[in-house]
Amino acid sequence: MRTLAFAITILGTASLMGALMGCSDEAASTGSGASASTSGSGGGSGGSGGGSADYAFDTTPFDDYTQTDRHGAVEAGTVGIAAASGLGLNGEDIELRDTYNASNPVEDAAGMWVPQISNSLTALHGALDDDLTGAGLTPATLDQSLAQAAPVIVPDTIKFDPSKPVAYPNGRALTDQVVDITIAAALVDLSGGTPLSVLADLPLNPKANDVPFKAKFPYLADPH
Repeated sequence: MRTLAFAITILGTASLMGALMGCSDEAASTGSGASASTSGSGGGSGGSGGGSADYAFDTTPFDDYTQTDRHGAVEAGTVGIAAASGLGLNGEDIELRDTYNASNPVEDAAGMWVPQISNSLTALHGALDDDLTGAGLTPATLDQSLAQAAPVIVPDTIKFDPSKPVAYPNGRALTDQVVDITIAAALVDLSGGTPLSVLADLPLNPKANDVPFKAKFPYLADPH
């Protein structure tokens, strides 16, 4: 259990780092437009009145940028893509992830990254199956893992079907335990009715942000 908790913590940290790196890379991408800015007039369509800031969104054409990162499905690029040597931070892995980040969801859907996803799942099963068993769960086979994880991480996008309940991987709320849900889809045998939330329901992680989210846009709590 300690190893499983540690792995989930590491994956959560990777997710945060990936998101932060994505923001940094996007800001550094080549393009002629200015970054999104705010003004304090409160009179435009972006404000809600009462002195709220307006939001000026960048209109630079997409083709003016160079894609250096993408982060739709949690951990799809950071942990879900591995070289044949397994998960690591050697030159082969870094080069592979750079190639992945420069590709697009159309290539994901065509099966371009299935071998690397298989490598990643094999490495994760080798490291975590004994912890899953110790927690009373049944590890999935590789074929099960691929079938269960595919709808979550392939293609690497946030998916939303308005006819279904809103909960990750159908959309993504700020409170969703997305790393736990992704790990369950990738590693746990869900065929016997085990819910996708099985790891999220375990008391391994905080159940809420330590600072309340805001009720209005941009909803995220202030940096803390």
